[in-house]
Amino acid sequence: MNATLITLLSTFMTVQVAITLSTVLGLVLADFILGVLDSFRSGTFKLSKLAQFMETGLVPYVGGLLVLAIFSSANATLSVLFFSIAATVTAKFLADITTKVGQLFSGVSIQSPITVVTPVTVAPAKEEAQG
Repeated sequence: MNATLITLLSTFMTVQVAITLSTVLGLVLADFILGVLDSFRSGTFKLSKLAQFMETGLVPYVGGLLVLAIFSSANATLSVLFFSIAATVTAKFLADITTKVGQLFSGVSIQSPITVVTPVTVAPAKEEAQG
């Protein structure tokens, strides 16, 4: 599906811009899904707040990047601006994803099937002097 999205996007923009845009959109979607899961886990999920969040938290990022991506092939300055903003948005959403994954899995203990044994060094025995 990702190849189809890139093919569709590349009709409007360069392949590099399409790949960057799809990567950023994937991070935005992952952050959104993790946020919903975290709110379910904490018991604070409200369907009425979802539309407001999408309007203030998603549309500005997605809409702005999409407009810049489409017009980035027309002007070199817009291309530089697009990649700069995409890098900043990527860093922001990676930080958010890291925080949300930590919140989702806080208190979860997973027992590893592999046991790591620390080797014990034994001091050589001293030979008693014969006298």
